Amino acid sequence: MMAVKKGSAADIQKALLDPTYPRTIRIVMNRGLSIEKYTAAIVEALEPRMKGEELEKLEEFKKLNPSVDLVEGAEIEMTIRGDTLLYKNAVGGVGSLQSQRFMEALCDVYYGEDPASPTHKESVLEGVRKL
Repeated sequence: MMAVKKGSAADIQKALLDPTYPRTIRIVMNRGLSIEKYTAAIVEALEPRMKGEELEKLEEFKKLNPSVDLVEGAEIEMTIRGDTLLYKNAVGGVGSLQSQRFMEALCDVYYGEDPASPTHKESVLEGVRKL
């Protein structure tokens, strides 16, 4: 991101959609939620963006989460590095997943035209300029 921080908003937006620019997305739960609802929501957002390719990676992603419900304050970290996701689940377990298509879809979920969290996208766009 350092290479584009002085660029235009369009340059930063383009970089956010490119998984070759490393970044970590940290999710902090503001309420309890079943792990099934959490994974279903992410898979539902990812699947159409994967365009029918490498859909088995969605099952791999589900397996990165233990079958315990998320509690308020639980933290999840997703580090995107090229075609690799480094994942730290809510109980501290770590795992990884490798797929260019999955990473591109994940970037689009958070930074595309219809982001999962518009406030997250806006704060990142503003924050990149301050790096």
